[in-house]
Amino acid sequence: MPPFYPEVGKAARGATIPPVAYLKWYIECLDEQRPHNLSFSGLQFEWDLSDVEEAWLDHRRFGGDERDVVAQQFGVSVENVHLCLGATQGISLALLAVCDRRRIAVEMPSYGPVSQSARLLGMETVAVHRRPADTHWLIDRDEWSKQLTDVDAVVVTPQLNPTGWDYTDDDREWLVNTCREKGVHIISDEVYAAADSKWKGMYLEGEHCITVSSLTKVHGLGAIRYGWVIAAPHLIERIGDAFHNLAGQMSSSSIQFAEAVFPRLHEAEDKIREYREINLPLLIAALERLGIDWAPPPNGVFGAFRIPGVDTKALIDGPGKDNGLLAVPGCMFDEGLDEWLRVAWSIDPQSFAAAVEVLERIIGNAMSEP
Repeated sequence: MPPFYPEVGKAARGATIPPVAYLKWYIECLDEQRPHNLSFSGLQFEWDLSDVEEAWLDHRRFGGDERDVVAQQFGVSVENVHLCLGATQGISLALLAVCDRRRIAVEMPSYGPVSQSARLLGMETVAVHRRPADTHWLIDRDEWSKQLTDVDAVVVTPQLNPTGWDYTDDDREWLVNTCREKGVHIISDEVYAAADSKWKGMYLEGEHCITVSSLTKVHGLGAIRYGWVIAAPHLIERIGDAFHNLAGQMSSSSIQFAEAVFPRLHEAEDKIREYREINLPLLIAALERLGIDWAPPPNGVFGAFRIPGVDTKALIDGPGKDNGLLAVPGCMFDEGLDEWLRVAWSIDPQSFAAAVEVLERIIGNAMSEP
C-alpha cells in the first residue's frame, strides 16, 4: 500500500504524478458530513459581503493598481507584489521564478500540494525535516546543511502543518543565513501567519526570501481564491510572466471582494483569538485526563499531539466515523507520524465542546485496548 504522506523524488509526469492522498481521503470524509468536525485547517467564519455591489462586473479602472491593497497592508511597494489564485498557485509561481538547477528542497512534515508541486513543474525534490521537541519542532541542521548544498530553493511552512509551531528565533536566523550563504531561495508558505500578531514576514529577511499567502486559512475566505506573493522586484517580474502564461488575469470579482474585506481582516483575527481562549482549555483538559502530554502552539487554529500506541487513521476511520468525529491523522503529513493526530479549534465553542467530548471518549477507549 502506498504511503499517505507527501512523496519526494524526480520530476513527475503522466502515470508518475503523485496523488495527494490526504485530499482523496479527506474529501470522502467531508462528504459524510460528520457532525463533530475538528479537521478544519482554517477558520470557520461567516462573512457578510452583501455590501460589495456588482462584484461580478469588470471593475478594472484606469490609473489604479490592483496590488495596492496588499502592498499597503504589508508596507511594501507594488513592485514587490503579485496577486494569484491562492497560495498553492503562488508557490508554483515562485518555484518557476527561481528554478535553474531543477532541484528543490521541501520541508517535512508538509501538506502534499506544498511539497509535491515542484515535481509537477519538472523539478526533483529532496526532503528536509523538522523534528519533534518539547514545544517547537526543530530544524535538523545536519540534514538541511547537506541538502541545501545543491538546490535552487527550499519550500517551507513556518507555522508547521500539522503541529502549528513556528520556528524558534535561532532556527529562523540559521535558516535565513544558511540559505543566503548557499545562494538558496526560501519560499515561505505563510497562510497561517496572520494568526500571530507578532509575525514578521520572511520577505523582510532579504532578496532571497519569498512570502506566499492568501485569505483562505486565517480569514476563512477560500471561496474568493485570492492570494499574493511578496518578493524582490526582479522575481516579481518573472512571476508575473509565469502568471500571465498560466492564468491570464486575476478575476475582477475576487479583487473587488478582497479590496472590500482587507479593512475588516481584524474581524477574523479577533475571532481566532476568541476561539482559542474559549476552546483550547477544553482540549488541554481532555488530554490531561487522558494522560497525554501536549504543549499547544502559541498561535493559530490547530495543533497535533501523539497518542502512544494508537494508529490515528484507524481511529478516525473506525470509532471516529462511528461516532461522527473527524480529525486529521498525522500519517497524511510525513513518515513516522502514525500515532499523531491534528485537531483544530477553529469552530464555534458549542460545536467544539461537543466534539471534544467525543474525541476524549474514543481516544480513551483506544488507549485502553490491549
